[in-house]
Amino acid sequence: MAPRTLDTIKKEHKTAHRRHRSRPSQTDIIDSLDTVGGAYHHSGPFDAASASWNTHKKYSPLEAVRDSNMEALKATPPEYIKDSLERNLPLQGTATIPSGYTDLSGNVMEYEEGTDMMRDPTAGGGAYKRWDGITYHPDDLKGKGSEFEYERDLKLKKAQGQEEAVEMLPQRSSHNFRNGDDRATSAVDGISTGRRVADGVKRRLGGLSRKRDVLVN
Repeated sequence: MAPRTLDTIKKEHKTAHRRHRSRPSQTDIIDSLDTVGGAYHHSGPFDAASASWNTHKKYSPLEAVRDSNMEALKATPPEYIKDSLERNLPLQGTATIPSGYTDLSGNVMEYEEGTDMMRDPTAGGGAYKRWDGITYHPDDLKGKGSEFEYERDLKLKKAQGQEEAVEMLPQRSSHNFRNGDDRATSAVDGISTGRRVADGVKRRLGGLSRKRDVLVN
């Protein structure tokens, strides 16, 4: 092993005793969104479902959404709930069958249908993409305002233009078909019949000439 030089020893000593400056850690995005209570680091998306967060009924996150979860389960067919519990699949099929209708097993779905909170003006924070002073069409689900009516009129004009183009195509009338087209069809049929007769006569003459050659020989 080669001996270390004095410069190498000084460098290693300086590195070992160097003062480490702690860098301020960046706040997690999820942590910054949680402004309730003190600072807390969320370890995962299922923090609210952990037992440590649901020890007290008054402060339990699951208790806060208990009623809405129960309604969601009522609106979900039993087959999907079973798949979610036994096969660890995400819960799906919620409200796909309207209330009062039967599911795949013949059971009648009974649940309370809530309002569309994205477009309900009485919802907290207001309706989705709805601004004061602007009139929205009932079919304007994305909150486009005047742009929605413009696009709707544009599509309507385009559809009408296609219909007019179809109507302008030439069409054969029944009168022309009965008169002129019948004559043309008869003429074509006559030509075809004449050709068939001529071909038959040629074949017969050819057969007679071959018989005559045989008799002569």
